Amino acid sequence: MDCDYISELPDSLLTQILLNLRTEDSVKTSVLSKRWRNLWLNVPGLELCSLAFPNPYEEGFKRFMDRFMEFNCGSHLQKFKIRYTGKQDQLMELICTVVDRGIQHLDVCYCSSVKRYGFLRENIYKSKTLVFLNLFNVELKNPKFVVSLPYLKIMRLGRVCRGEDGPLVVEKLISGCPVLEDLKLIRPFDTLTHKVLLFLRVSSQTLKNLGLYFATYKGDTDFSVEIDAPRLKYMTVKDIQSDNIVVKNLSSLFMINIRTKYIPSRPKDFKKFCDFFTGISSVRHMIIDLPILERLYPNYNFGPIPKFLNLYYLEAEVSRSSLQLLSAFLESSPNLKTLILDFRGSSKLGQIDFTNLHRCLISTLEYVEIKKGMIRDETGVKLVNYFLENSAILKKLTLSFTDSSSLELESCKKLLTSTKLSPTCQVIIV
Repeated sequence: MDCDYISELPDSLLTQILLNLRTEDSVKTSVLSKRWRNLWLNVPGLELCSLAFPNPYEEGFKRFMDRFMEFNCGSHLQKFKIRYTGKQDQLMELICTVVDRGIQHLDVCYCSSVKRYGFLRENIYKSKTLVFLNLFNVELKNPKFVVSLPYLKIMRLGRVCRGEDGPLVVEKLISGCPVLEDLKLIRPFDTLTHKVLLFLRVSSQTLKNLGLYFATYKGDTDFSVEIDAPRLKYMTVKDIQSDNIVVKNLSSLFMINIRTKYIPSRPKDFKKFCDFFTGISSVRHMIIDLPILERLYPNYNFGPIPKFLNLYYLEAEVSRSSLQLLSAFLESSPNLKTLILDFRGSSKLGQIDFTNLHRCLISTLEYVEIKKGMIRDETGVKLVNYFLENSAILKKLTLSFTDSSSLELESCKKLLTSTKLSPTCQVIIV
């Protein structure tokens, strides 16, 4: 005889299980039996999209929320996630209510291009329960008091500030989070039409993970950021002017991912650009996009190339012109163990001088992976053979293809005829 073990669980445990479902799916359980009819109303959290309600969806959404809040008038909420399209003042009032209910996980996206006119209420700046905060397209105003979010560990902000005081608002939020560990900023400031410099200071003694995702600003808006985070371990920089990033106290940095299309052209900007690389020179794991690697060294006239003495993993997207820079980058990374090269967008690679590739090939390099179709070119084949002939402890060399025919693959296998310096090295063609 089959038993319904789930229904035998106490309500408190069942509601925690339902908390991991979308509210739409949680509500569907009400048809299972009499016991389940109102169980979803006791779930300490909601995950909703206002457009999922029948037209007129704003009225249906309001009735639903009124019923849920009335049923849970004496209880605390753990999680509130919403994608909302409608009148923003109603959304602001709803957020104020859930914050007063002791919300721990707040995730809000206002999905509308209509001009915003509502601000979050003051109670969100002084929540004693928030642990996770994600806001997108929800405007924050400059608080005239000290922000206090004593338990907030994760904060993600996107398009939350308008006007010149936007960076100050974000700074106040960061400074009011004494245990903040994870911060992600996704274009938090709107582009201004008049000439202005936006300066953001990210200072935290507890921050471990930082993501800066800034689309390139147009017009007269300029942007710079200063990072002072002695415990920072993971950092992502995407679509931001790298010469405008000043880093301090990043000796704990383990991994950095740099994805930017901006390269400085003025000498004074390039000096700051190079200082940024010097500031992250203790990093161990680096992922870097080709425009930086391609233009960094030919213009590096302000001192020696920074030594990445701790770097053991390097993943770089390169092009035909940037291969000449490979030697210089390896020269600065004497303890490199893993090298991954992505030749996305390259068809012909041009000529390379292999004579100055660093001696790390002999003593430290253990794994090389070359992606895409670069070895269709003669120079690419020479590069692969160079790794095989000069890497004394190389364990594996992998060549990855996405669109090559079997005939091309067989030709590549025949071209790879070098005598391997490392007797245990495996050559894998995918």
